[in-house]
Amino acid sequence: MSIRECISIHVGQAGVQTGNACWELFCLEHGVGPDGAFLEGPTEPNSREDPFNTFFNTGSSGRHVPRALYVDLEPTVVDEVRVGRYRGLFHPEQLISGKEDAANNYARGHYTKAYHEQLTVLEITSACFEPLNQMVKCDPRHGKYMACCLLYRGDVVPKDVNAAIANIKTRRSVQFVDWCPTGFKRNMTDGTFPLCAYVCVMTVVLSPLC
Repeated sequence: MSIRECISIHVGQAGVQTGNACWELFCLEHGVGPDGAFLEGPTEPNSREDPFNTFFNTGSSGRHVPRALYVDLEPTVVDEVRVGRYRGLFHPEQLISGKEDAANNYARGHYTKAYHEQLTVLEITSACFEPLNQMVKCDPRHGKYMACCLLYRGDVVPKDVNAAIANIKTRRSVQFVDWCPTGFKRNMTDGTFPLCAYVCVMTVVLSPLC
């Protein structure tokens, strides 16, 4: 019977802490010590007959490394693995962490910590005006804006923001009422945070009223 490989991916604080408990148990069950070497007593299993290699990969040095990844946006919990009792069990590349967490907010983690880190100011500003990214029941492309406030946070400069807004103003899908042609207010918060942007205080007037 062929042996399948099982890769465990532990994400976030709960995932990492659960992973710690699981791999401590796996090591006890398979006779593997905190350094990845076999404890005295158990003999090395046959890779073709024993499910040992489903969970562990045996390196050229004879150490047994879990088939696992630990991932978290901030390093605190992953650091517990890096300095804990089983720190010698994992390869450093298996322990992945960022610098700031998402404060238990899925949307913040998904959109501002991961997705937006790779986008420019223009791309983020454009994304703010995509109908699928807005929490409104109407399609703004079928009406006109009365006012719009753009809030930026992170590594952003006024020059890039002004250029992005100028680009938005040239699009037919984003139009303002005649009696408020400028329409935009902006605010920027400096800091070492990943770049992100939000649209708020946005009012859309449907075409018949314009």
